[in-house]
Amino acid sequence: MNVFVQAENLSSVSEDTNSKFYLEKIRLLKEKIGKTPLVHIDNVNGSSIYAKLEYYNPLSHSVKDRPAVYMLEAAIKQGLVTSENSTFVEASSGNLGIAYGRAGTFLGLKTLIVIPSVVGEKTYQRISQTGTAVEKTPDGYCPLRNERDGAIAKVKDMFLDDPNTIWLDQYSNQNNFRAHIEGTGPEIWHQSEKRVTNVVMGVGTGGTMVGISRYLKAENPEIETVAVQPQENHHIQGLRNFSESLEPEIVRRNRDSIDDWTKVSDTDAFEATAYLWKKGYLVGTSSGLNYFAARKIAKENKGSTVVTLFPDTCLNSFKLMQDYIVTKSF
Repeated sequence: MNVFVQAENLSSVSEDTNSKFYLEKIRLLKEKIGKTPLVHIDNVNGSSIYAKLEYYNPLSHSVKDRPAVYMLEAAIKQGLVTSENSTFVEASSGNLGIAYGRAGTFLGLKTLIVIPSVVGEKTYQRISQTGTAVEKTPDGYCPLRNERDGAIAKVKDMFLDDPNTIWLDQYSNQNNFRAHIEGTGPEIWHQSEKRVTNVVMGVGTGGTMVGISRYLKAENPEIETVAVQPQENHHIQGLRNFSESLEPEIVRRNRDSIDDWTKVSDTDAFEATAYLWKKGYLVGTSSGLNYFAARKIAKENKGSTVVTLFPDTCLNSFKLMQDYIVTKSF
């Protein structure tokens, strides 16, 4: 199976009965995903900070519903599901695995999610409960091992060893960021009434940042996009520090979509998450990281309209946050 499903090749749509069945179910999923609220969070230095509440997405309660469904749709259109033995495998540390597993179960596709062994028990349970198979492999949150991350390397080996394995590779798949070019980017543009001046968010695969940036810069090239990395040896699930993990192909190929980079410590991210909880937003620590960075950019750009994402709920990181609030340590 083709490991890299190209967005521009989707004209070759399979018209067999199975594909029509799958694509009708994909259509139903796409009707439910996206169109999430953009809400005002704070004013700082004459600037306004807004956040897109991605936990309104129904599969994983996260932004990862968008690319999961887009990647599966593209694979089906290209006819990659060739037999009942076909299995979609993907490496994930959380939300993509949940979205992918739940979408696969709804479509009637076999899926397998490979996760790092350090992923928390709550996240492991949430992925397992989607109906997908789950396999753990030794890894850190995002360590560099001979230029390969453990879970990704494991999936690649499965793909090379088994002809029935379909690997769409969220770290290089163009349909990852196409989901945001066609969905999240236009939503931000119209919901902000075209006033957005700065976009700030953490980077995992890079798909969300690249897709949103490409859409918004086509509308207004003056919009500034800032990518956020956590510290080294961080505790922010789903994000990456590129000094200790591979830089995803999506980021490498689209660095011109990102104007600047900043870094946020675990302490600042967790303190910001606790602040958001007090305001009534029970979000995960990546949301705290995004919010902290958005405040920094708002302070530096008086009168700006800064947009960030709250990618998910606190479900995956609740115990870690709870322990931090009590002990102030990791």
